Amino acid sequence: MLDLLHVMAQRPVIAVLAILGALFVSAGPLMAGGNSKGPSPPIVRYLTVTGYILTIASITLFIVAGFLSGR
Repeated sequence: MLDLLHVMAQRPVIAVLAILGALFVSAGPLMAGGNSKGPSPPIVRYLTVTGYILTIASITLFIVAGFLSGR
């Protein structure tokens, strides 16, 4: 289990999660097309929530990587 955590806490994995999270969060409002008056379609909410989950996972792994570095 700790080996998996070491693999997941590597810098490229953290960067990819952060970039994907930012892209997903940005794609949600772009897909809505500027129509902020009505409720957003479910796919827009799904993309936004998925983006936030990926971003939070990236931040969490960044903190874990700091603890595992041993410095």
